[in-house]
This record gives sequence, structure tokens and C-alpha cells, in this order.
Amino acid sequence: MDSANKCTILLLGTYHMGNPGLDMHNVKSDDVLALKRQKEIYEVVDRLKRFNPTKIAIEALADEHEAYNNQYLSYLSGEFTLGANEIHQLGFRTAADLGHDRIYPIDWNEWYGGVALGHVYEYAQSNMPELYQRLNSNNQEKAEALQKSMKEKTVRELLMTGNTPSAIQGDHETYMTVARVGDGKNNIGIDWLCNYWYRRNLIIYSNISRISSHQDRILVIYGSGHIHLLTQFIKESGLFLLESVEKYLGDR
Repeated sequence: MDSANKCTILLLGTYHMGNPGLDMHNVKSDDVLALKRQKEIYEVVDRLKRFNPTKIAIEALADEHEAYNNQYLSYLSGEFTLGANEIHQLGFRTAADLGHDRIYPIDWNEWYGGVALGHVYEYAQSNMPELYQRLNSNNQEKAEALQKSMKEKTVRELLMTGNTPSAIQGDHETYMTVARVGDGKNNIGIDWLCNYWYRRNLIIYSNISRISSHQDRILVIYGSGHIHLLTQFIKESGLFLLESVEKYLGDR
């Protein structure tokens, strides 16, 4: 496909601003509704608008697109108060400022059978204590570093730090450590990665492709842990052009 006709993607990895508590090691975000943080979020939104996205995709279940778009339309009419999460603070705000008539939930997150991540950690703790310690300490160190950064950095700076190549690679290395949990016959870590983590990210990639048209510009706002695989799948598809977060959020 001629590159001039390809859809352009901007992948923005985020920390979870609303403290949903869905990850194994959670960071308690400070109050993004506080005046200081709101000013910082406006700065991020203004910069994201320079990408000039034609569509904004969010980390919300694709099956719940109607409910999220009802929320979005209510927000446009002044009848909905934004919550303290990146979907609302970055997704809804940027879309509204650009005059979009809808947003695009593209997530999948279902139980498909097999093992849960908690069981992988339990197996590692009982059978592979050194590997378990590495998993636990690496995740804890990342959570503590982000927690510390929140006291020192603006929202833009936090997002830039989380989207550096080293941070994205570090996130993915954790999943490569999970792949080592097992004994060769009982590949429990690989079972979870294949049955859930890779499946989920492939479905997200597929959902991005379904909403894309030639010459679209799609801003994808997602948890940082997804960015390595989404970048890989988007590049390997040959269907898209990728732009860097640094181009829009970096220091000037």
C-alpha cells in the first residue's frame, strides 16, 4: 500500500489515573481532578490535538461502545461529569476539543479458560522462588519509581517517561520473565501469555484495523504495558504508519 494512503497511528501509553486496581502491582495515582493536575492535563490534550486525530481509540470494551458513546454525547451536551481516568481526561477531552461525534472503545478482556496470572505467580513462588523474587521485585521497583515520579513530574513528563523505548522494553521484559514460569511439561506462564495476554493484544490490534480507513489518523490511548506488543503488531501488519509520542509531548 502506498504510504500516502496509509492510516497513521499514535500509540500513547498511560498509567491508570483512576486507580482501578486491576494490575498485579498497582500505583496509587494522585488526584488528577485537582487544579494543578487539571492544568497539566489541558497541556497534554493541547499537544495531542496537534496530531490531528480523526479517531480516538480508548481502553474500554469494544462490546460496550454504545454505553461509552452515550457517556461521550452526554459530556458534549454538558450532562456528564468526567471521572478521574485517562479515558475521560485524555480521550473524551481531546475528542470533544476536535469536534468528534464519537469515540472508539477497542478493548477485549474476557476469561477464555486456562490459568490466571495469580496462579502463575503462586506456582513461581512455590516452585521457582528465585524467579518469583525477580518478578515481584521488578514490578515493585517499577511501581515505587512511578509513585515517586508523581511527586516530582507533570502529567506530560510522566507520560513521556512511560513512553520511552527503555520503559516500554522494561514493561515487556516482565512478560518474558512470566514465560519462564513452568517446568517444560507444565508451561504455566506461557499458557497465560498465549491464552490471555497475546490474545488480548492481538484482538486490540485487530479492532484498531477494523476502525481504520485510508488516511485516518488514530490516537490510541492505552495502558503502557500494552504498547510493546501493539507497536510490534502494527509495524508487522504493513498497514499503518506510526508516529512517536515524543514528537507531540517531548520538550520543545
